[in-house]
Parts: sequence; C-alpha cells; structure tokens
Amino acid sequence: MEILENHLLGQYGTFQIGGLADYFLEAKSVEELKDGLKWAEEKNLPYFVFGMGSNLLFDDAGFRGLVIRVKTSEVEVKGEEIHADAGVLAAVLVMEAAKAELTGLEEWNGLPGTVGGAVFGNAGCFGVEAKDVLKSAEIFVPGEGIKNVDVDYFEYGYRESKLKREPAVVLRAVFGLKKGETSEILVKMNQILKDRAGKQPAGLTTGSFFKNPSPEKPAGMLIDQAGLKGHALGAMQISDQHANFFFNRGGATAADVRGICEFVQEKVEEKFGIKLEPELIFVPVQ
Repeated sequence: MEILENHLLGQYGTFQIGGLADYFLEAKSVEELKDGLKWAEEKNLPYFVFGMGSNLLFDDAGFRGLVIRVKTSEVEVKGEEIHADAGVLAAVLVMEAAKAELTGLEEWNGLPGTVGGAVFGNAGCFGVEAKDVLKSAEIFVPGEGIKNVDVDYFEYGYRESKLKREPAVVLRAVFGLKKGETSEILVKMNQILKDRAGKQPAGLTTGSFFKNPSPEKPAGMLIDQAGLKGHALGAMQISDQHANFFFNRGGATAADVRGICEFVQEKVEEKFGIKLEPELIFVPVQ
C-alpha cells in the first residue's frame, strides 16, 4: 500500500477540477482498499472514496484527509449472476455480461463510472437503475467493519440511497441477470450507444448535472425553457445541445461550478417554482 502526500485531485473527475489531498491511495485490490480504510481510521482521518470521478467535484482547496481511488478490477460470472469489485467500470461489466450471454445491463452501455459509484448513487440510464439489477453487496461501514447486505439495505430512490445518508464504502457487488442471446444483446447495446450519442454531448462534463424533478418535467427542459441553454458563467457553460449538461471550457474552478449551479437553481425556481437538486456530488474539504 503506497500512501502519497499532497496529491493533486484535479487530474481526476470529468471536470478536471480540484486542489491537493493531504493523503492519497490508489487501491488496486479489495484488500488494499480495506487496508487504506483501516489506516485512515487508526489515524482518525476523514476519508473520501471514489472510482472514475464522473459525477463529483473536488474543492479548489483539496481534501484534508485521505482520498482513495478505487481501481479494483475482478469480475466473475456465476450462473446468472455477475460478481464485480467496486472499481470495475460499468462498461466492462456490460461487456462481461454480453460475453456470458446475460441480459439486463444493455442500457448501461456507455454509462460513465464504476460499479461502486452505481451502487452508491443508484445510477442508471434508459430506464435501468442499480436497484433493478443489484442483488447484494459487500460494504465497509465506519465503526462496524465489513457487512454483506442485500439490495433492500440501500433503501433506493431516484438517484438516492442509504449510503448518502449513512456513509459506507462499497467493496464488491453481485448483479442478478437473465440468460439471453448474444446477438440480440449486442444489437441492443449498439442501439443504446447510438441513442446516447444523439442525446448527450461529449466534453469536460459530468453528465446530467441536476436530477429530474419528474418524468414530465426533466431538468434539461426546465433549464432550456428558462432561457439558459448555451449560457456561460465564467469558465463554465451550459450545453447548447442538452441544457442539463454543463461544461468546463478550460480553467474553471469549483467556485465557478457552484456559481453556475446556484444561478441556474435561482432562475428555474423564479420561473417555475421548482428548486433543482444537483446530481453532482460536491466533495467537502473537511
């Protein structure tokens, strides 16, 4: 286990923003991840665990404690289940399912992030969320240690889970799928990629910035109808293709992101009486 000091967080995450972490660990195995958590607890240090960093914002001032990047990568197919480490990329999970002729994850093709992040935030797209495919998980609970829990433990809601209220770290997860035909699975995966490419702009963006208040009133539509599509504030800009995608045009700070977040919330609430809630996770300095 190699603990680095004064490590730049701005190189991680799709916004490419963030200051220095006092301590940093890249955990390449579940055992190394457990050792890092134990190290932080023994030193009474705050810690923050992330995977790909596709849906979070580190602060300009960094993090006063230990930041752990999960790079664990073991995947195993057992019958109609896939057992995966938290650091496994969602794209890898989807492909492994297809190879094993298992259906149920095609909608996640192209989904940024890791298994751990998906379990943590009930990630999903095109109608399939973590709650729909997750069977169980191995988690680390501060002060309690390792637990094996089933899907009900997470008390899932739309982009919500118990882990956002009572923090714990996902170590591994088990997904329950069904047997399918490889050719049909691949056709569906390719269609999902085409749909995603047509709707979601690429660039230094975290994907959907705000949660959708309801299916009938998606955040992008509200932001667009508030006249904000394409609007820029500092180095941050709202996409002119999809109004719920925000971009770092280069050199943006965490303060810039917070600024455009608050600006959009204010304008949308002023026009529609709806307070948008960010999907983005703002990582505190501690």
